[in-house]
Amino acid sequence: VNSVHVSTAIDLTSTLTKVFSPASRSPAIDYTFGKFKLIVELPPVMNVNGESNMETTRQKMHPRYVAIFRYGSIVFFNISSKEANSLMESIKKHSVDPVSKGYEKREHFEVAICPNMLSTAHVNADFATVKELDRDCVAVISTIMGQTVAFDSYSDTVDKLLAKFADINSTVKKTGNFTSMERETLFKVVAKNNSLFIDMIAKLGIKDRSKVAWNLSQYERVYEEMKNEFEINSRFKDIEFKLNLIQQNTKFFLQVLDSHKSNMLEWIIIVLISFECILMIMEMSGMGFSLFSGDFSLGSTSTGIDDTPNPRKS
Repeated sequence: VNSVHVSTAIDLTSTLTKVFSPASRSPAIDYTFGKFKLIVELPPVMNVNGESNMETTRQKMHPRYVAIFRYGSIVFFNISSKEANSLMESIKKHSVDPVSKGYEKREHFEVAICPNMLSTAHVNADFATVKELDRDCVAVISTIMGQTVAFDSYSDTVDKLLAKFADINSTVKKTGNFTSMERETLFKVVAKNNSLFIDMIAKLGIKDRSKVAWNLSQYERVYEEMKNEFEINSRFKDIEFKLNLIQQNTKFFLQVLDSHKSNMLEWIIIVLISFECILMIMEMSGMGFSLFSGDFSLGSTSTGIDDTPNPRKS
């Protein structure tokens, strides 16, 4: 099982119709379309002669699946690296803010299939043991695998936010004031911080329990043991602590900015009131009338030419 986090969001409807095209494929593929994930069962790979070769015998014995999550993770079951990379690049075309090739967060996990096992599915160190790889089993395992690579990506994003916040702290410490660039960066940090909280709670469903594990007791054990194996809860708490730290500090700086803005508005109001008082005093003393309504009329000046001839002297 290989999982990879490729973007901040994936359009599941567009991915299903454009990448997998279930209506036009032969043989037809089965899929399960959910609110936050899409599970597609792919047919076994055949060689040129139409027969399963040794490399694909394992793939034919056990179904191949692709689980795509709306929050940007993809999980491949029993699919070769070459085909997985091809599918990943195709799915990226229907995603938001795709990660550059080679920089995706990846995780690998082994699943052993034992049809004759009597105990329930469970996790042994680096691999899980299940009776069969059906769609319910894929739903449980892919949930944890998708979350773990998403957490890796979110952790890097939070570290970048902390670095930006450290730069803002350093600037304010030196100058004692915010520049327009620091204000803009601060607002972006607040927006990204809130966005990460929403993504982890609403999209990843980190606080939600797997419906399959809840309804089918045989998968509850493997679900809980995989959560412990990949330290899902502790990693969430670490990221949550960092986000709360950013949130508390940004709250303080936003209060400082609001205080500065309020002080400026108060001074503007004081100046306007003072100006109004001065005008009132001048009007009551009579100075205002002479100052603002003085007589600015100009006397008219006539210029004429006397064309009466001078009397001649006799």
